[in-house]
Amino acid sequence: MTIAVLKVALDRLATYYDFLQQKAKGRAGQTPPVPQMEYKPSKGASGVMEMIEKLVYDAKELRADSVKSESDAQAAYEQNVADTNDSVAALQSDIVQKTEAKVDAEKDKLETESDHADTVKELEGLTKYNVELHAECDYLLKNFNSRQKERAEEIEALQQAKQILSGASLS
Repeated sequence: MTIAVLKVALDRLATYYDFLQQKAKGRAGQTPPVPQMEYKPSKGASGVMEMIEKLVYDAKELRADSVKSESDAQAAYEQNVADTNDSVAALQSDIVQKTEAKVDAEKDKLETESDHADTVKELEGLTKYNVELHAECDYLLKNFNSRQKERAEEIEALQQAKQILSGASLS
């Protein structure tokens, strides 16, 4: 917009100075009845026009720099978005992997707890069996001598009965 305004101002100044030059040329052939000041291009006019042209040039450079800066900023933004998207994708992948690992770990934990419970039940059964077996063995060991004595007496009684049946006397 600045460039357009400066170009309009430059065109108007150029038109004005051209008009002044043509007017000065048109009067050069006539002699004015009253001496008038001669119109000629002002030496400052070219400086003003050059300054406006420099302003137009500077505005174009500024605009080009702005476009380049905006393009660079857009590229940096797009790179940042791409990096962020890659980071988000990597983090989501991590989440999926860790969730799967957690599920596997929980499954293993449940299996281990189940195995532990079964093992505890089995140990309790074995402990109960051990107590029963010890009670039976203790009973046998405790009554071994009396039972052995009773068996020996029974064997002796059987031998006597066998001898009686074979015709031996009881005496």
